[in-house]
Amino acid sequence: MDKLLLLYPNFKDEKIDNLGISYYCPHCAMMEGIIQYYPQLRDLLEIIYVDFKRPRKIIIDLIGEENQGCPVLIIEKNATENIDTSYFKTYQNLLFVNSTNLIAKYLSEKHKIGLPHP
Repeated sequence: MDKLLLLYPNFKDEKIDNLGISYYCPHCAMMEGIIQYYPQLRDLLEIIYVDFKRPRKIIIDLIGEENQGCPVLIIEKNATENIDTSYFKTYQNLLFVNSTNLIAKYLSEKHKIGLPHP
């Protein structure tokens, strides 16, 4: 099953401020919006939430320490089913993509949901 990893909202970032301000990832929020529009995706994807703070062990275990950005969609190389994955990066036997628009493109092609309007 394809994995979509998203950051939990309401995280703190001490590198930006020390006031305890809560943040959310706007790119992960866009993915949450797509999932709300197309709730069937919850049954078609393994959606995994991770903490903002690094290291993000679950991502490191899947696609390496240098690829900890979120959101990230991870698929198996052999599960592409004639879908264009030329824009995915490779890590061992997995393919992954971090771009929100490219994740949306893949989900549209594979699961026949709408695309973002240009």
